[in-house]
This record gives sequence, C-alpha cells and structure tokens, in this order.
Amino acid sequence: MTRFQRNARLMVAVFGVLFAAFVARQLKPRDTPPAASVAPKTDPGAIAETTGGTLGKFHGSRQDVSVRFQKQLLYADGTSRLQGVQIVTDERNGSRTFTISGKEGRVGSNDSSIVLDGDVRLQGSDGMTAATEHATYADADGTVRAPGPVQFARGRMQGAGLGMTWEKSADVLTILDQAIVHVAPDAAGAGTAEIRSGSAAFARRSRFIRFERSVRIERSDQIIEAASAVAFLSEDEQRIDTIELHDQARITAAKPAPGALQALSGQQMHLKYAADGESLEHAAIGGGAALMIAGDAGKEGRQIAATTLDITLAPDGSTPIGLIGRDRVELTFPPEPDAPARTIRSTTIEAKGEAGKGLTQSHFGGGVQYRERGAAEGRAANAATLDATLKAGMSAIGEATFTHAVRFEEGTLTSLAAQATYDVDRGTVALRGSEPGAVAPHVANEKIVVDAASIDLTLEGPKMKATGNVRSELKPPPKPKPGEPAPDVRMPSMLKQDQPVNILADALDYDGTTSKATYTGSARLVQSDTSIKGQTIVVDNKAGNLTASGGVTTTAMLESKDKKDAAAKNRTASIATAKDLKYDDAERRLTYTGSAHMSGPEGDMTASRIELYLKPSGDELERAEAYDNLTLREQSRETKGAKLIYTTSDETYVITGAPVKIVDQCRRETVGRTLTFNKGTDSVVVDGNSQIRTQTKGGKC
Repeated sequence: MTRFQRNARLMVAVFGVLFAAFVARQLKPRDTPPAASVAPKTDPGAIAETTGGTLGKFHGSRQDVSVRFQKQLLYADGTSRLQGVQIVTDERNGSRTFTISGKEGRVGSNDSSIVLDGDVRLQGSDGMTAATEHATYADADGTVRAPGPVQFARGRMQGAGLGMTWEKSADVLTILDQAIVHVAPDAAGAGTAEIRSGSAAFARRSRFIRFERSVRIERSDQIIEAASAVAFLSEDEQRIDTIELHDQARITAAKPAPGALQALSGQQMHLKYAADGESLEHAAIGGGAALMIAGDAGKEGRQIAATTLDITLAPDGSTPIGLIGRDRVELTFPPEPDAPARTIRSTTIEAKGEAGKGLTQSHFGGGVQYRERGAAEGRAANAATLDATLKAGMSAIGEATFTHAVRFEEGTLTSLAAQATYDVDRGTVALRGSEPGAVAPHVANEKIVVDAASIDLTLEGPKMKATGNVRSELKPPPKPKPGEPAPDVRMPSMLKQDQPVNILADALDYDGTTSKATYTGSARLVQSDTSIKGQTIVVDNKAGNLTASGGVTTTAMLESKDKKDAAAKNRTASIATAKDLKYDDAERRLTYTGSAHMSGPEGDMTASRIELYLKPSGDELERAEAYDNLTLREQSRETKGAKLIYTTSDETYVITGAPVKIVDQCRRETVGRTLTFNKGTDSVVVDGNSQIRTQTKGGKC
C-alpha cells in the first residue's frame, strides 16, 4: 500500500465518522448542546487514539484470534501501539483458550505481528501459564516468541529458562536455553522431580516434553542423565508416564538397598513408570546396555551388560524381578574377601525373581563362558547353556548347571560332560549325561584320568566319586626338571614307574590330597604285562602302597637270571590268587592272604599267607615266604609244611613244619623237621634236628 493510499484510507475513515455524527445530530431532538471538550493526545505522533476496544480476526465462520486493549494509538505508517493489551486465541474445537497479555503492545502493519512489553503473560484455560518481559506474536505462523528470561507453570510443574517460543497451531511451548523444570510432590508426597537441560519443548496437545542438550533429571533418590530425553505425560498431564533417553543415557540411585537398582546405562533407554508417576516399572536399554545391582553395605555391586537389556522391576520401582539380555551378555560379580571375582559371558540371558528377593533364576544361552579369578588358581567353564540360581539380592551364585559340550577347568584339572552342576559354595561339580563328543563324563589332571557314567567332583583336592563303568588311568609321576624337588607321589614299585596304569571298576573314590584311589565292584588293574583283579583295589600313590580284596587274581612278569648267560635275564609269568592282597612299598612286600595260591618260576604254591619281597627294580623277586597249610609243587615233587622261605640269590627253599613231608614223583614220602631244597643243584636235605627221625617210605617208580 502506497503512502497515498494509506492517507486516502485514513481520510475516508475520518469522513465516515464525521458523516455518521452529522446524521445522528440531525435526527436527535434539538436541545441546547453542552460545551464541547477535547481530550489531549497521549502521543503527539499518533494520528488517532482509541480508548478500549477489540481487534478481531476470523477464520471460516467464527472468530479465532481477538486482540483486546485499554488504549490504541494509530500511526500514519499503518502501525499502532496498544496499552493494556490482551490476545485471546481459541482451539478450533473450542476445547482450550489461550490468553497472551502485556502492559504494552506494538502492532505491525496489516496487524501482521504484535510486540508485547512489560509483564507479558501467556495463560491457558487448562492452567498452563508462562511469564516474561518481552514477547512477539506473529500472525503469519501463530507463534509467540520471547528472547529473555521466562517462567512457566502447569499444575504440579513449574520452571524457567532463557528464551521461549509458543506455536499456536501445534500448541508447543519451547524453552530455548537453560531450561529447568520442577515437579512438585503429589498429595501423597511422591513424584517430585527436577529437570535441567539446554532446551525443553512442551507438546501440550501430544502430552510430551522434549529435552535437548545435557539433560539431567533428579527424581526422588535417582539421577537420570542423557544427551536428550522425551517425557510422555499421563492423560491428565499430572504425572510422567514414560521417558525416552537418547545418547549416553544413565540412571544412578543415591542409596540403593542390596539387590536394588544402583545404575543403568546405555545409548538409548525407554522407561515406563507406574500409576504413581514415581516407581519405575520397566526399562528397555539399547546400545551398550549395563545394569548395576547394589551389593551389601560396603561391597561393590553386580553388573549385567549386553547390547540390549529389557528389565522389569518390582512395585518398589528399584528391585529387578525380570530381565532379558541379548548379544555380548556379561554378568560380573566383583571379588570379595571370602569369594573370588566371577564372570559369565554368553549371547543371551533371561532371569526372573520376585519382590523382596530380586532375581533368583537365570538362564544363559549361546557360547557360555564362566570364569572365577581369585588368589588361588582360577576356575573356568564353557558350555552351550547355563542355568544358575541366584541368592537373595543377587548377592551370589548358588548353583550353576551347564549343559551341552561342557568343559570345566581348574589349573591342570579338566572335566568334560554333557551336563555339569556346579555348587559354588561347596566347590563341587556333578558331571552327568552323554552326547556326541562326550559319551561319558571325563575328568583328567596330571595324576589321574577318569571316565564314568557319573562323576561327583570336589575341586579342592581334587576328590572324586565316580560310578557306572568306571575307566581310569593313573599317570606316572613326572620327571622333575633340573633344580626341582622330586614329586611327592610315586607308583607302587611292583609297577613300572614310567608307564600309566589303567583300572576298570564299577565305582571309584579318589582323594587327590592323599593321592589315594579306591576302586570297587569288579575292579581290574592293568599295566603292560601286569594285572590285578578283585572286588576292591586301592592304590595309594602317596605312600606307593596297593591293596586288593575280594577274590584277588594277579598276573605279573618277573625277571630272573639266565643260568647259561649271566648277563641275560629270563621273563616268566607269575599268577597268584587269594582272598586279599596287600603291597607295602616301604618293604617292597606283596602279601597274599586267605587261600593264597601262586604259580610261577618258583613252582606252584598254596598257603594261608604268601609274601613276596621284590628287589628295588620292582620286577624281580628277592625272596618268597609262605605260612600255614603250605603246599609246594615243583619238579614233580610235592612238599607240605608250616613255613617256606625261598631266596632267589641261591635258589634255595627252606621249609619247616611239624613235620615237613615231601612226596616225589614215585610217590616216595620223606618226613622231617626241616627241608632244604636247592634248585640249582637239584639237591634236597631233610634234617630232623634230632626231634623226630627222618623217615622215607619206599614206593615203586
């Protein structure tokens, strides 16, 4: 509009006012008019001044925005100044009305904008208020803008900031900088919060608040932090229903109870609150998620980390009672004075529990790795899955059951099984099951190897109880390296020291602290050419002793000098049976008792007890002794007596008895007190020692 047009418009308006006054004057009865008085102008630059009025704008068939004022000053450039201004704007559906007021307003040309100054207030019919000193309302986009400090309030919520916009069409109030929001407690004293951020946008129609730039929310005893956050309000806008946190999100609790939430962190979080707006019901965390659960007083917390975590909390809003984790799962128990550090890694975790106790059951899946690290050697287990019970407050692991391709290790000890149940407090592992690659539970260390249908392993020692088709191998003691002490274990010297010993039985009881193995039920020991059978076999590798009982049978290859070649030795089999067998390594003595019978190069011998003394090599006989009910059969002779002593150095038998009786192949019988027989010279001497007369009864041969 040109200046000429504006002046013409103004002249027309003035003319219209004068014309209306003239007509009214002509129609009015002719009275004596009062003396006219002219009010002085408050602004000499104004071309017109109006006291009280309304500027209205219309959209469709009804008024949408109206501007009320106490005084209006009109200027020649088409602008006007309003005093005591009030802008009223309605929702199209009439649900809410907003009023913007100020001490003074400047209206732009064509009423395109209004600049408000002095005690500017925005107030909604639903209780939303905002206050500042300067603001601009632009009709083009229906937006109120305030550049300076601003305060706002709505129900229990009030706050402040620097700079504000209010978009009428979207009904969004934005605090541009240094936003701070206070949420007052409800009638029950709960639900308090303080929120600080770089900016805050209140989308009132959609009932959410968006916070940007270094968000910090203090709720009760929790601190929530993130780069940005969105808080969704309840339908009545009186409480927070959910919060979304983005980028470096973190929640920390000031004084969590044992087993309660101590900290949450991740790139993104979705938090769902209970009806009271205070208690956290559910948390979904993504991008490097981590949950810290508080430990007992003075102790570190337990952490669960994963790519994503989904957490359900008890009604107290702080105790986890449900948890699902996916990808790169890691559960960490920190070291304590009475417990080592423990870590579980897997692909997934699912845990559940109950209020008052927290998480009590957990299932780990996909490449499970369990680790313990303490002052002593650590423990490790690998498996496909793990089911672990958790003590109240998630204070510790109770029992851990590993399944599928289980490998459990401690130091040099290795265990393999289809299933292994680890009692953490007792330090025991129950190995069970069969599957491809692990036909039977298997345990091995530097001293023993055991395979059986089931093995109960006590790690300290170690100690083992194995049952069902037990197959074991006792390993020879390692040769010490130069400067190292000799090992504290040894094989019984009746066995070879450089070869393993294989033993089969129905059951095994092994104590690694004493290096003692007890085999029961059809036990059989085999090493090279040596074998021992019995219902029970006990091998003591600490003392080097061995015992067997219950129908014992032994087979051994004994060496002896070759008569023709002094440098050569002959190897001959020796077979013995008895009720019981005992080997004393200190004396290198084998004792057969109970219907003892032995057949070997020394002949065929039976007695109540037979004792064999070995040379230090363990595979050569030094001497043999037999006691009570003795019968010796050799070179077609049969000798009976009470006691026998045989020495290999001179191949001499000395038999005593009351009396000694010898019967040769011609059935000739010789009786005496003592019989001395030399194998090398094939000579027999019978000496009655003057007590009874030697008698020889003839026979034909």
